[in-house]
Amino acid sequence: MQKWFSALTVAAALYVSAGANANAQVIDLERSRYSPAAYYNYGEQGDITVIVNVWGTVRNPGLYEVTKGTTLSTLFSLAGGPLVGTRYKSTTRRVTLKLTRGEERIVDFTMENQVLALEMDPVLEMGDVLTVETVERRGFSWRDVFPVVAAVASVALAAERLAGN
Repeated sequence: MQKWFSALTVAAALYVSAGANANAQVIDLERSRYSPAAYYNYGEQGDITVIVNVWGTVRNPGLYEVTKGTTLSTLFSLAGGPLVGTRYKSTTRRVTLKLTRGEERIVDFTMENQVLALEMDPVLEMGDVLTVETVERRGFSWRDVFPVVAAVASVALAAERLAGN
């Protein structure tokens, strides 16, 4: 009875594997090489999808598989938007989005001190790369004055003591 059950199991496995799509097996093998933390699949079974890269200062950078027809703003939202914290009045923040398709730059959009809707919202294609760069420049504040005053006072005190000896 056990031999018959084992033979039936092996036969069923061979039948299922013979009927599987060879391309699907290759694609799944390729996907398995990517870190699960860097691969996001937003397509459902049966959807036509495109694979795009999101690099730079977003909450979730990585490889995204999204349905065909997905726009740049949707991808930017799926990636978590720009990685920013609290902005103080004296700080200037510039977020730059660049969408590259092959060698061609499709979008080059800069937001300064605010997050705006994109002027143009192109549909993504296979292999597109979204690069997000965030640059913060901190302005001069009253907190920056104290170390300078302390350094000048230390030098003046040392000069006075050397001159007094």
